[in-house]
Amino acid sequence: MIAQVPPTSLLARALRAPAEGLFRNRVMAISSGKGGVGKTNVVAGLALALAKQGQRVVIVDADFGLANLDILLGLSPQNTLEQVLRGEKVLEEILVEGPHGIRIVPASSGVQELTRLDGAAELRLVQGLQRVAEDADWMLVDTAAGVHDSVVKLLMAAQQVLLVATPEPASLVDAYAVLKVLHLRDAEKPVRLVVNNAQTAEEAGETIQQLDLATRRFLGRGVEALGAIPHDPWLLQAVREQRSVVDRFPDSPSARAFESLARTLIEGGEWDPASLPALWETPQH
Repeated sequence: MIAQVPPTSLLARALRAPAEGLFRNRVMAISSGKGGVGKTNVVAGLALALAKQGQRVVIVDADFGLANLDILLGLSPQNTLEQVLRGEKVLEEILVEGPHGIRIVPASSGVQELTRLDGAAELRLVQGLQRVAEDADWMLVDTAAGVHDSVVKLLMAAQQVLLVATPEPASLVDAYAVLKVLHLRDAEKPVRLVVNNAQTAEEAGETIQQLDLATRRFLGRGVEALGAIPHDPWLLQAVREQRSVVDRFPDSPSARAFESLARTLIEGGEWDPASLPALWETPQH
């Protein structure tokens, strides 16, 4: 029976849940059009912010080309998804606990098995994700950048997509490319935008507006923004210390922005553009 299952069908069904009843938590895939935009920093910051607000979070490091989430958080996993896909370990055995109780499914750089799973390997992965997700509120899937077929499959399988872009023209062009690919696959796919490393609130707002205008003109749909992350030297310092800025410098501009993104997700409301300027203000102590 397993050999007859089409490739990725089990994974796709699992990640789309709870609509199909396989997961009870919310599954969000985080991606970017180009590399170097701080996507993994966004994943770590958002995960920590959700955890600090009482949410149970699991991160799946699915960037198999350049897996580095464990390095970013100063963790040293002994095993990775590579062992799970080969049947040497079950998923629970490779889980690594991070700060504030978040749990990480680590990956190895250069592992290509996920792009060509046979039925047995796919079943092991899906069953493991289901078990791990039973006591989680959010599953964040950190994908690779770009529109490689394996990345697109993960994005299409998730309940929603968080697209990370910076104000740079190349990042905007590549972010639009991701949106176009997803739109052509499913015009109703929920995609939200986070502008990272914006120097000012005005720059963040203009970036959101530019991408929204492009998608409305050429795709017939707008892009929903979740918010923005200010350029923040404290975030760079946290990276050097292999810590999340939310954990290391909780009063910094970027940490407060992550807290705002997490609140919007938890409450299920719409992002208020009027809240942008406050993220660049110096907090009062």
